[in-house]
Amino acid sequence: LRFRSEYELRQAGTWDESRQTVTDTICPYCGVGCTLSLHVQDNRIVKVTSPHDHDITRGNLCIKGRFGFEHVQT
Repeated sequence: LRFRSEYELRQAGTWDESRQTVTDTICPYCGVGCTLSLHVQDNRIVKVTSPHDHDITRGNLCIKGRFGFEHVQT
């Protein structure tokens, strides 16, 4: 499985991880406090991950944390 945004950028030939910046923030959806790593390319969030060394998530996120970023950009 892959993020739709990543798939679309790869199909268009514009996916470039070297141009992406990664910013850590805290997920706003519930009170657990998961760390989100926002991958941004051309001022758009293209995917969201979580650090593997985070005590709570260990690299995993719920569906809202992982895929709920598109509403930020509408």
